[in-house]
Amino acid sequence: MSGFDGERTGILFVCWGNICRSPAAAYLFASLAREKGMENRFVVDSAGVSDEEEGNGVYPPMRRELEKKGIDCSAHRARRLREGDYDAFDLLVCMDELTIARTRRFFGGDPKNKVKNLLDFTGQKGAEIADPWYTREFGQAMDQIETGCAALLDALAGEDVMTVDLSACRDREGIYAVLREKMDWKDWYGSNLDALWDVLTGLEHRGERFRLILPPEESEIASYAKLVRETFREAGALEEE
Repeated sequence: MSGFDGERTGILFVCWGNICRSPAAAYLFASLAREKGMENRFVVDSAGVSDEEEGNGVYPPMRRELEKKGIDCSAHRARRLREGDYDAFDLLVCMDELTIARTRRFFGGDPKNKVKNLLDFTGQKGAEIADPWYTREFGQAMDQIETGCAALLDALAGEDVMTVDLSACRDREGIYAVLREKMDWKDWYGSNLDALWDVLTGLEHRGERFRLILPPEESEIASYAKLVRETFREAGALEEE
């Protein structure tokens, strides 16, 4: 990865046809970088593992999701991966296991470990963003993409603000599984609010300040997730929105 040693970091977002998830990720990541005054630190593009949508624009429902965020994607034209993409970009960020597998196959492997899964950056290792062309859940896909892009930007910028996405958690076990993965808790650390407090106030862990994405209000775990957030706040580790 080029990092910030005078060169820009190249990121290629990859999905199936390059008309929904990957262009949305590219435009959204670029928008988030601009908001932070970091637009000159990245080269961002997108591609698909299939050529079936070659030359097409962003699929209208996904285009409307981008427009809701004030993002104009009218210039986009879908393209397939090219042989030179592996050397041209520092990261090839995919949306699911299928596109990861197809991307690695296209390049005959991944010798420099450039092929990544977007939601891995949120602490949800192996989590996938389903293709909304099939699911029709364009808003949900956009929310996941935004969460992933924010976490990726945090990671690349070397910021001390870490995004922890708890939105998919359905119970306490799930919450602590995400915290353990994202914050790199030691095996002997407990799985409760007292343990979380101890981690935030002295035990070894990854991260300094945190941005939490909570489960939906209607979920059964929502009340407990708010206690988790309050623990972060009381420990002085929560990045307020």
